[in-house]
Amino acid sequence: MKILVIEDDKEIQELISYFLTKEGYEVDSADDGLEGLKLLKEKQHNLVVLDLMLPNLDGKNFTKIVKGISSEYGKPTIIMLTAKTEIEDVLEGLEIGADDYMKKPFDPRELVLRVKRFFKDSEIKREKESKFEFYKLKIEDDRHRVLYDENEIELSKKEYDLLLLLVQNKNLVITREKILDKVWNSNYYAGDRTVDVYISKLRDKLPELSEHIRTIKGVGYKLEEKR
Repeated sequence: MKILVIEDDKEIQELISYFLTKEGYEVDSADDGLEGLKLLKEKQHNLVVLDLMLPNLDGKNFTKIVKGISSEYGKPTIIMLTAKTEIEDVLEGLEIGADDYMKKPFDPRELVLRVKRFFKDSEIKREKESKFEFYKLKIEDDRHRVLYDENEIELSKKEYDLLLLLVQNKNLVITREKILDKVWNSNYYAGDRTVDVYISKLRDKLPELSEHIRTIKGVGYKLEEKR
């Protein structure tokens, strides 16, 4: 995990970098907001420890830029560090996009714990987003693997994408148009019959799942938990 420390006080910058490096994180440092933006764009850090009062570009404007619509800086977690202690400052920092807020003076050990918490939460979220289940069916999207009753099922790329779409939208009707758009994308011509053929392939390869795949006449398909 890559962390960027933006702090114009060299002693504090080095202290934070020391404690985070000791925990095994890859740490870069910057003395001002503009230098920080450049580093962040180049290296796409996962988390930024950010001082509020910075030369050239202060922490508030830095946060507004990074948390804006543009994705060129990635979407890092931002922990603000500042000597400003008024509740209005805290609220403003959080409102413009900071994920956490620590007041100076601070204990670097507490900062490390907060960093660890954010990375742990992110890992749990990624794990949840990459694993899907439906009865005895398990899809491990991070490994591009399908298991049924703990046995691995061989699927083609399109069969896999279609099954994943059905499971992600279980109990919802998915139109043939949406299936064509998501699985075959708009750059590839495939008629409605193509969807029916691939649904049939899934039924053959996963016969116990077949009874849960409901055809909605004239519309599309629905993966139902109960018939």
